[in-house]
Amino acid sequence: MGWQSGVIAPQASLASGLVDACLIPEVPYTLKGPHGLFAYLDNLLEEKGHCVVCVAEGSGQDLLADGPALGYDANGNPILRDIGTHLRNLLKEHFKEEADIKYIDPTYMIRAIPATSNDRIYCKILSHNAVHAAFAGNNH
Repeated sequence: MGWQSGVIAPQASLASGLVDACLIPEVPYTLKGPHGLFAYLDNLLEEKGHCVVCVAEGSGQDLLADGPALGYDANGNPILRDIGTHLRNLLKEHFKEEADIKYIDPTYMIRAIPATSNDRIYCKILSHNAVHAAFAGNNH
């Protein structure tokens, strides 16, 4: 779990049952073209009249790579560009007045609440599995 892995976004998307597209760092995507995100959203809007997109904060970094590197934080993790605002702006440009784009960044809302017992159990299981994977030689 972290900035470069989509764990929270797909879990929240599946739990809500409302998300039409979930963008995570592990799965590259394109915006334009017949198989791009915009074409998919165009179809959804035509069929359903609405759509919900959930974006993990580390997704789409390859789409934002046209500037100088932002460097690394104190822990050695790369500082990521803001894909959320970038996508919001591109979606507003693509749909113009045809769609009402809402952008909600829950980053600090998620980190500001205390962990529940289920959260703690889940994190413990993840950490145990991470250690087992490391001992087995899986370091990717």
